Amino acid sequence: MTRKQIALIIAVNALVSALITSLLVLVIFPALGAAIPTATPTTPPSVAERSTPSVVAPTSEPTVHVVQAGDTISGLALRYDVPEQDIIAANNLQNPNFLQVGAELIIPTGGLSEATATFTPAPTATDTPIPFEPPSAEMTATAAAEAGATITPGPTLPSTGELQIAISEILAAGHVEQEQVIISNNGARLADMQGWTLTDASGNVYTFPNFRLWAGGNVLVHTRIGQDGTPPANFYWGKLEAVWSAGEVATLKDENGETLSTYTVSP
Repeated sequence: MTRKQIALIIAVNALVSALITSLLVLVIFPALGAAIPTATPTTPPSVAERSTPSVVAPTSEPTVHVVQAGDTISGLALRYDVPEQDIIAANNLQNPNFLQVGAELIIPTGGLSEATATFTPAPTATDTPIPFEPPSAEMTATAAAEAGATITPGPTLPSTGELQIAISEILAAGHVEQEQVIISNNGARLADMQGWTLTDASGNVYTFPNFRLWAGGNVLVHTRIGQDGTPPANFYWGKLEAVWSAGEVATLKDENGETLSTYTVSP
């Protein structure tokens, strides 16, 4: 074999190798490029686009209070440390001066908005509100209507006969803002209480103004400062400190000084 023939064979081999290499480049590499996904750079979300977790304020469920004899909105507000207007609004009270014994009141201790969102205000009671006692002799029909009282003519009650008046209970002794004496007429006779006195063992004396206590009625004497007749049959001693203490004896006397009833304060 001559040198020319050897050089030709080498040249042909080199050409074939170049063609094969070119084919590999054109066929295999594009396929590999399609199989490998290209990562797309992403930008972090802006501060405005980031979601801010909602802050849930701690809540306290409202308290349900069952109305007892002698309860008032001001007394409940003091007891539960809740504004009076919040209690009125939470219960949709049309006349906050009258509370029905046994009715359930929402006390919005967790806030007014929480109470209204959780509870449906109870309907206004249609039974006789407390205090039961009709307006006093000094209270006109117009004033009674403004206070929300309904005056219905009743049967004529005897003005003579045996009186059955009793101090039925003394509530919250030792707490001037809630302390109150409940006096009941358990007989059939109308009691004219003008000039009657309520006294304690220390010589504190409360004298009743012109007031008539009907049969089956109650009158409440609060120790604290307040406006007599608000609500009707509620009177206020005007004291800055509590009057009653456990074991003390309360005495109710008529205008002639005759003792009608005594009551020992429960411990």
